[in-house]
Amino acid sequence: MTQKTKIQQTKVLETKLSGDSTIPVRKMGFDFSDVPKDYMNGSLAESHFFDGLNLLFPEGERFFMRAVRNGLNKIEDPDLKQQARGFFGQETQHAIEHEKFFDVLEQNGYEFRPKLEKMNKFIIKMRDILPHSLSLSITAGAEHLTAVLGATALDDEGVENSHPAMRDLIQWHAIEEIEHKSIAFDVFKATGGSYPMRVFGYLNALLFIHITSTYFVKDLLRQDGYSKREAKKLLKASQQNMLKKHPTLRQSLTAYFKPSFHPNNIDESGLVGKAMDRLGIA
Repeated sequence: MTQKTKIQQTKVLETKLSGDSTIPVRKMGFDFSDVPKDYMNGSLAESHFFDGLNLLFPEGERFFMRAVRNGLNKIEDPDLKQQARGFFGQETQHAIEHEKFFDVLEQNGYEFRPKLEKMNKFIIKMRDILPHSLSLSITAGAEHLTAVLGATALDDEGVENSHPAMRDLIQWHAIEEIEHKSIAFDVFKATGGSYPMRVFGYLNALLFIHITSTYFVKDLLRQDGYSKREAKKLLKASQQNMLKKHPTLRQSLTAYFKPSFHPNNIDESGLVGKAMDRLGIA
């Protein structure tokens, strides 16, 4: 059975919203059994860029769900609460699929569990001690970042030509990040979140994700036999190449700083529709 056939047979659960809107929760069941180290077109650096994000996702998404749930407890908007159920379902499935990929990294000879456990413990600690307003603002900011990166992935030739299982994982996740990109932001606003707190949370999200994912990328490259200097050089070249291929990436990221910004100001419907057609999902 091909990867595409498996996806087409996936059961799709839909959380109905007000009007014609839906946030579908898709159970994918990807098969990563034959994914090589350099699944991104033979490039270890580009493959590890996604590996670094993969390692952050499961516990990070649990942090996001807790933050949104705490915010929902303070509001009475039934439509927003209904949409949030779809957000919770999608984030839960993301955590499941990305944790499955951890086994592939281990099978390919990488050691990361002890360092990942330390990072996860830090995330859990922050989840429990940070003020709810700050956790929610961090979540809203991180959701903007993942939606922007998702749109970039849907428009990236390297992702499109990568190993089929990883291409489908990345594009499926990208689609759903775009579908629920406004939930945390709207909950933050509904709970009285201020512009300064919004910006502060976004900066914290950017800093944490950049530092931790970069750390994991460099560590994986070191395990591939590259020196510290070579790993740094490869990572920098990969990042510069991404910015060169996607010249509007910085603009999309900095749009969040506009006081009038809302996630739905950015329209990725064309990219999402094309990817959904290829994946055979609704």
